[in-house]
Amino acid sequence: MKKQILTLLALVSASILPAAESWKARPDWLSLPSGREKLGNMHGDIAVSSAGEVYVSVQDPKAGVQVYGSDGQWIRNVKGAPSDFHGFVIHQDKDGEFLYGPRLGNGEILKMSLDGEVMLRIPASAIPDKFKKNGRVRFTAMDVAPNGDLFVTDGYSSDYVHRFDKKGKYLASFGGKGEPYKFRTLHKIAVDTRFDPPRIIGTDRANGRVVHMSTDGKFIGVVATGLMMPACVAIHGDLAAIGEIKGRVTLLDKSGKKAKQLGHNSNPKEVGTNRTPRSSWRTGIVTAPHGVAFNDKGDLFVAEYSTTGRVHRFDRGQSSGQDSAIFNGKDLTGWKVPKGNDEAKWYQVVDEVLQIRSGPKKKGSVLWTEQKFRDFEMELDFRFGEGTVDSGVHLRTQDQIQIGISGSLKRDMTCSPYIPGKGYPVEAKDIAKLLKAKDWNHMKIRAIGPKYTVWFQGKEVMNYESSSAKPEGPIGIQLHGSRNMGIDYKNLVLKKL
Repeated sequence: MKKQILTLLALVSASILPAAESWKARPDWLSLPSGREKLGNMHGDIAVSSAGEVYVSVQDPKAGVQVYGSDGQWIRNVKGAPSDFHGFVIHQDKDGEFLYGPRLGNGEILKMSLDGEVMLRIPASAIPDKFKKNGRVRFTAMDVAPNGDLFVTDGYSSDYVHRFDKKGKYLASFGGKGEPYKFRTLHKIAVDTRFDPPRIIGTDRANGRVVHMSTDGKFIGVVATGLMMPACVAIHGDLAAIGEIKGRVTLLDKSGKKAKQLGHNSNPKEVGTNRTPRSSWRTGIVTAPHGVAFNDKGDLFVAEYSTTGRVHRFDRGQSSGQDSAIFNGKDLTGWKVPKGNDEAKWYQVVDEVLQIRSGPKKKGSVLWTEQKFRDFEMELDFRFGEGTVDSGVHLRTQDQIQIGISGSLKRDMTCSPYIPGKGYPVEAKDIAKLLKAKDWNHMKIRAIGPKYTVWFQGKEVMNYESSSAKPEGPIGIQLHGSRNMGIDYKNLVLKKL
């Protein structure tokens, strides 16, 4: 009965705040490899690659970083990964994805390929001694800025943040225990790309707060206070997930307000410790969050501080009654199909995928929804096919979010707004780094009045206010004419706001 009451309290705490989105715990989703009885002694972190693979660090010399598929099945261990990655991230560089992590015991900073090849090694000696406590460092986390600069926090020693360029050259140090920072265990940090220019967001654990700093070290201010020893942070869309080691995960919006709380554990005997036994584990109830990460769709993964090792998964959904699948995966019900489609086969549904092809006469067209919409959020997955892809999403008739190569600019303008009479007034950022040319990509579009916001692979990449926006209209999927092209769409979901 006691466990049932605690579980009920946790579920209530996850839903007391109004929000357009929700997260549901998936029970027992992670499957260990044959012969392994436990995940491992965890005092580390978690990250998700663009392929959806989940990387988990444990204190095991033979399996320091373990890789699991999106279905929870063990895939492999990263060869040569250290057993003391207290905090690490996966970052998309121009030449691929890499694992970046500082070693807690060794005191060095590593850049590794996802297969384990060391690409960069920065020793602790690169940092001036005046920024060390008693001559040593104990790095707890790091992240990578869009320009490639590296930021590393010495959370278990000096509380300084050290900055390096992408080649490992030391640039500066800031933060620490003195004014105006007054940090008491700056445990984990992240580059907060919700802002332009990006900021550093940090979990000041013993002070129970989350803070913002500029990338050049200026203390911007306190984001949130009154948290239960915040220990980790991850950014997705407008949200910052804060793992609190005293038994909770709080989602903060861009203004710092609490948007959602997950997994709240109200039993003081179970939280803030790495020795909570399996017999006390309950689905969706956390004990000591030490690492958090999102995948592209916004599903949340939480790594515990635990001698046994435990990872939670909270699958993202939407609130009931507000969202609808505008493509049912079976046919084109709900869409105004252009005349001649039966012969030209511009739009076809195959295996729950909307296939769009140019047809033998290369005529252009738009597939419009029958329904009209005002303010909305739309999510979709797309995959490039053959030819020169020039497609996009029309927002209430004329304004469009481009997908693929612009016919006028002759280059990829994915996620940028095309406005009739103005062309492309702004360009979405970091698309070349985020775009998967031969795989599925995830996009979210928000249209509130004339304001358009686009997220790509979970990252906000474009904001624009259109003077020509229509207050209401249908949604259209474009097939550009006069070219050979193919593109696939799936999981088209729209939520009225």
